[in-house]
Amino acid sequence: MNTAIQAGDQFGRLTVAARAGKDNGGHDLWLCLCECGNRKIIAGYNLTSGAIKSCGCLRKEVAGQLNKTHGGSGSRLYSIWCNMKTRTGNPRGTAYDAYGGRGITVCSEWRNRFDAFQHWALENGYRDDLSIDRINNDGGYSPENCRWATKVTQFNNRRSNRRITFNGENRTVAQWARFCSIDRHTLNTRLNSGWPVERALSIPTYGGKDSGESSVR
Repeated sequence: MNTAIQAGDQFGRLTVAARAGKDNGGHDLWLCLCECGNRKIIAGYNLTSGAIKSCGCLRKEVAGQLNKTHGGSGSRLYSIWCNMKTRTGNPRGTAYDAYGGRGITVCSEWRNRFDAFQHWALENGYRDDLSIDRINNDGGYSPENCRWATKVTQFNNRRSNRRITFNGENRTVAQWARFCSIDRHTLNTRLNSGWPVERALSIPTYGGKDSGESSVR
């Protein structure tokens, strides 16, 4: 029951006019008048939750405005999408070794459909001052593993900044590398390859080469 809703209540662009029965699930339905002049019957829970704020005209206006700035091949979003695919799929790309070369991929939902990527971006906080950031740096580009972040957030989320607790002390990979006199890239490789933390931190490197890598499979 949506007993809190009454005729005259406003929800976004909608004004409640009268009760309009119930839907198949037993939820109260309400006849609403939109500011644009249209009428629409809406379930009460969609009004109170904010899921529906207009007859549909608001969504069309927002989508139209977004398409003017983010919808074409010359938009910043389109460039981000293209660069994402190049980093992960073009062996000749300058950043391929750090992305596609180590198994980072673009999910099938986004890989061949810019519109799917665009929809996710605009529904999940895209702004022109933010960049796409993978939450898990060892995971690929997908709705579950991506967010829009500032440069500071991205810097703190770099692989070299992931934190490891060992012997009761918590440090970043870079800090542990300096503390143990181990090359940082070698330490990252060990950890990404599944080395136990104690072994990864205890075996020294000589001349930039990993003295223990060949003995672990």
